[in-house]
Amino acid sequence: MTLEDLWKLTRRQFVVIVVAALVGLLLAFVWMSLQPKVYTATAAGYVTAGGGSSIGESYSSQTLAQQKAQAYVTLFTNRRVTEAVIKDLGLDATPQALAARITATVPPEGVSISVTASGPSPQEAKSIADSVVTAAAAEAKRIEESGPTRRVVQADGSTRTVKSQAQVLIEPNESAILPTSPSSPNPTRILPLGLVLGLLVGYGIAALRHYNDTKLRHVDDVEETAGAGVLGVLPMSKDLGSERGEARRSKAFHEREALRKLRTNLRFVDVDNQPRSIVVTSANQGEGKSTVAANLATVLAESGERVVLIDADLRRSAVARAFDLDGEVGLTEVLAGTITLADALQDTDVPGLQILAAGATPPNPSELLGSHRMEQLIEELSQRHFVILDAPPLLPVTDAVLLTRSADGAVLVVAAGRTHREALDRAAASLRAVDAKVLGAVLNQASTKKVDRIRYGDVEYGHVTSYEKDYAAESDGAVSRRDVKAARRGRT
Repeated sequence: MTLEDLWKLTRRQFVVIVVAALVGLLLAFVWMSLQPKVYTATAAGYVTAGGGSSIGESYSSQTLAQQKAQAYVTLFTNRRVTEAVIKDLGLDATPQALAARITATVPPEGVSISVTASGPSPQEAKSIADSVVTAAAAEAKRIEESGPTRRVVQADGSTRTVKSQAQVLIEPNESAILPTSPSSPNPTRILPLGLVLGLLVGYGIAALRHYNDTKLRHVDDVEETAGAGVLGVLPMSKDLGSERGEARRSKAFHEREALRKLRTNLRFVDVDNQPRSIVVTSANQGEGKSTVAANLATVLAESGERVVLIDADLRRSAVARAFDLDGEVGLTEVLAGTITLADALQDTDVPGLQILAAGATPPNPSELLGSHRMEQLIEELSQRHFVILDAPPLLPVTDAVLLTRSADGAVLVVAAGRTHREALDRAAASLRAVDAKVLGAVLNQASTKKVDRIRYGDVEYGHVTSYEKDYAAESDGAVSRRDVKAARRGRT
């Protein structure tokens, strides 16, 4: 995985990653709250080895003290010392358990022994540290004085017994300071650890979701799957629909601009052999093919084209309803020869746009749409019109495949975040299997939410710049050009 892949994963699954990280942080906090608090205090003892009247004697004493310090560091955790501390403080603990709470260290060539003791309360930790130093000093003195006795001859010739004297002593020189905060659990270590573990789990879950999610949301994914370019991206909007009269509803600026871009790209898809008849279809139902067909026909007519929009979805017609027209008579009757084409065509409020409704539902839609009469009808209309056919989805039925063979090509409509990669791949393959031309795809219902733009990197829609706002206002006649220029100068 490259850094770019990691960034895409983070951007698209940031909610999962952030939630997992917060859960890890919360669990670490809860675990830390349930742990008993441990306080730590530190005291110190200084090892002395007599003195000397000369530099040489002083140096020898210092060397002896260093050697003894290395040897006596083990006294602070031996059984006699811990028993003395337990007796002194009245602790409810065994010598072994107390020894596990004590740590004694001495630096190389040093004579100061540092003792760290832990306890469930600040006062107990301080008392144990001080008591350990005192008990260890007493034990060191006892060891030093346990040497053999000597008999000394006095001046008068008599002898007397002399006990061994301690030459090396441990002097408590630094008492413990009462701790103000617990040393364990340590939030500066536990909380970051919980956060890191939560992030790792989050990225693991995000990777599984990412690689198991086959829904198409980005232009690059659609182009790779369809094997054709994306001609346009239409934003999710209530004004772009195929319900009763919705094709006649006024559109916002960015919606109109998206449709214009689709119109322009369609004209340049094959400049040598510009298509005059196109089939608009999708992989499955509900992905917006009728909406795209109706709005594309409208913007083509607005540009001066003579357009005929044919509702070739004889099973679930929607075009007549979108333009609020009568759909009882139409394509079915024309193909059956019960009515002429001129009588079946219906004018709309858009100059240059005519509608050929689906008509009555026949018992054999596929045979009717794949007939030679249908091919002749498309060829006849495309002589003087730009023909758009709203066809059924490709995967449930074969109607769109049959129609595309008679037309100049097909445009596949992909619903962002709904159409699966496998469905689009199968739909495109079904067209190419009969040598039908895939002109391109339209990414429909693209989210306009800022969060989704950040997640999927699509900044074309959902974000309107100040220039676009001003341009839209001018186009709608809301403000004058002079007001727009004055507003821009004010911002700068």
